This record gives sequence, structure tokens and C-alpha cells, in this order.
Amino acid sequence: MKYKKAIISAFIAGSAGFVLGYDMGISGGTINNVSTHFNLNSAWEGFALSVFIVGAVLGSLFTKRINDDFGRKKALIIGTVLMLVGALGVYIFGDKFKYFMFYRGIAGAGMGLLFSSEPSYVTEISPSSIRGGLGSILQFTTGIGIIVGYSVTFIMLKEVNTIQDNNWMWKTIYGTEAIIVGIYLMFLFYIVNSPVWFLLKKKDDEAIKVMKEIWPDIDPQKFIAAHSSYSRNDDETKNIEHQMEKSGKLKKLIFIAFFMSALTELCGINPLIYYSSDIFRKIMPEGPDTAFYQSIINGLFFTVGSLISMLTVDKFGRKTLLFVGTFIMSTSLFIIGIHIYMNSYSMLLVYLVYLFIFSYNFSAGAIRFLYIGELSPTPLRAYTLGFAGIINWISDFLVSWTLPIIANSIFLNRILKGSSIFFIYSIFGFIFFILVFTIPETKGKSLHELSKYWSLEDD
Repeated sequence: MKYKKAIISAFIAGSAGFVLGYDMGISGGTINNVSTHFNLNSAWEGFALSVFIVGAVLGSLFTKRINDDFGRKKALIIGTVLMLVGALGVYIFGDKFKYFMFYRGIAGAGMGLLFSSEPSYVTEISPSSIRGGLGSILQFTTGIGIIVGYSVTFIMLKEVNTIQDNNWMWKTIYGTEAIIVGIYLMFLFYIVNSPVWFLLKKKDDEAIKVMKEIWPDIDPQKFIAAHSSYSRNDDETKNIEHQMEKSGKLKKLIFIAFFMSALTELCGINPLIYYSSDIFRKIMPEGPDTAFYQSIINGLFFTVGSLISMLTVDKFGRKTLLFVGTFIMSTSLFIIGIHIYMNSYSMLLVYLVYLFIFSYNFSAGAIRFLYIGELSPTPLRAYTLGFAGIINWISDFLVSWTLPIIANSIFLNRILKGSSIFFIYSIFGFIFFILVFTIPETKGKSLHELSKYWSLEDD
């Protein structure tokens, strides 16, 4: 295998998604136990879930500094260490609410740094011909993590025999996360460093050594010469960041990073996941394990959609998958909204839920950070992805916060009869679809070619 070292390193780094998915699985599966243990009302229960997101925003804030000062690999390690501290902290000290919140925030900060750093790393070590597939690993492993997390939680909670044991089992479940994170951390020490980061630090010898390992068919000297022309020029007037700011193209890059990361959350993935249980309950017979099986099926479509992205994104391109995916997502939500407005519940709604999850994950879910990382010039990549991470987590928080407000609005329910969330988020999806027309394609292009897109030579 020609790019074996690059593929293995990208797969290990992309397994950060498994860590997040596992956390989502166990957090969603144990929230009732946590709420019972601490006697939380609905507002505090929501905050107990959201503190992880708040931490992720803070972690994303430090993405540029840590990535540029310590490198992409060390940024991944630092983020994982924070995740490990958070998981262990909840397991050991989490019986007190203030410590539970503190360590969940620490874990969130680690995940925020991880999710903003992984796209930089994978973008910079991947050959252009397979960069899309390697960049989709993050979303693919997230789906697997969700399935495993929910399964572990379901099995462990089933094993307890008393209510008291059930209320304490959640701490042990968080303890299993420490094992998952610890294993991921050990593997990170075996991945290669980013040769592009070495070049940014003018460590050409180290960069050449890595390039020979991961890109056996690329001439390192030609790569260095091309790289130096746009990211290591000491003349500020020829520096790409200066050129972009002067020409106004920096604003366009920031706008793309903003709408890609914000609309991926605002188009409705969380509302549909949250409210799919209500849809299913009105269609399928309710049993003690219905919620578990529903979560597993959702996770399967999550994973399959991401796998399709991995296999097709380098063949059809980023824009094609985004066009198809955002259109299907928006249309699915709109049709669900119409049926709920008409109080018409059938198996069609179940299939539309699965179609939405599938289309989300082969398009926007898998591509957003990959695309932003590819499009960003090397000197700005950590900054842009850090900004995108902040917007992503803030959007996630806003959706989670406003969801019950919109769903329970007397005014909206009087007009739209419970379908408001699906109509509102379908509008965001259609906006996303329209904005895809304004972005360039990155399929098969080298980082040098993509950087030229932002240069003044095009004017």
C-alpha cells in the first residue's frame, strides 16, 4: 500500500470521533440516572448536558495557539489528556455535583481541541487523491462510538438489580470512558508528525524525513519550494495572509468557515435525534428497550452515511455530496413537518428520519471540517478551524437551548401544530443548499493549488 503510513496515522487521529461518539452514547444513556442522583430539575439537567459543550467552546479557543506552538500531533495528545482527566474526574469525584460539572467541562475542552485539531492534521498528512476519504474517518468513527456507547450503557444498566445501584452505575459507565480515551491516547504516540507544520517552523530536515515516510511518490524538495512560495515568505507584502486581508478574501474564507460550521448544526440534526423518539412512539409499539434499539438504528444510519462519504467524496467531490445531502436533509425535514402538521403518522416518517440521518452524515456532517481545513492556507489553517470549532459548538449549544423553547411555544404550536421545529430547521437546510453554489471545489487539488485560489494573482 503506497500511502500506508499516512492512512494508518489518519485513521488513528480520526478515531477521535469514536471518543466523542462514545461520550454521546453514555451521556445520553445515563442522563436520567445523573438527574435522579443530583435531584435536578429540567433546567439543571439541560445544563448538566450542555457544560460539555461550553468546555468544547473554550477548548476550541486555544486551537491556533496550541497547534502553531506545539504542532498538530501534540495538540491531539493535549486534547486527549484533557478528555482523560475529565473522564477520570467524573468517575472518582463525580458524586458531588460541582465536581461532576467541573470535570465534564474539562472533558469538553479536550474534545473541542481534538475536533478542531484533527482536520488540520489529516489535511496536512493526506495525499490529495485520498484526502477526502481520510477526512471523513472522523464522522465514521463517531457513528461507531455512538453505537458502542449506547450498547455499553444499556448492558451495564440492565445488570443492576436495585434502584440504588442503578443510580450509582452511571459513575462506573463514565469510568469505562477513561479506558477508551486511554487506549486512544496510547495510539496517538505512534502517528507521524505533520510535515507541513515542520515546514512552518523551518525544520526542513524533519519535514523531509516525514514526507519520505508518508508520500513516497512526491519529491520533497519540490514540495518545500512550492510551500515556501506562499507560507514562508519573509516579505510581508508577498505573504498570503497579507494578500487575503488586502483583497478582502480573508472575509470570504471566514464567512465560509462560519456558515459551514453553523448551518451543519442549525439544519436540524439534534432536533431530529431528540424528537425522533416522539415520532417513533406514535408509530411503533412502546417497549422497555425501544429507546435503546432506536438509538442503535440511528447510529447505524449515522455510520453508513459516513462510510458512503469516505468511499465517494474523492470520486464525486465535496460540492456534489453537499448539494445532494443538504437538499435531501431539507426536503426530509419539510415533509416530516407537513405530516406532523396534518397529524398524519405512518412508517413514512420513520423512513424520513433515517434518510435525514443518512444524508446528513454523507454530506455536511462528514465534510464540513475536512472542507474548511482543505480550503484554508497553511498559515491560517489552525486559526480557521479553531474559529469553525467555536461556531460549531456555540451553534450546538444554541440549538439545544432553544429547542424546547420552540417546541413548547404556545404561539407556534397554535399556528403550526407541533411541526415548527421541522419547518424552521428545514429553512436553514435550504439556505445551506443555496450557499454551496458559492464555494469552490477542493477535490484532488494539492494544498499549494488551493492556496493559489486566495492569492492576488487571480485578480
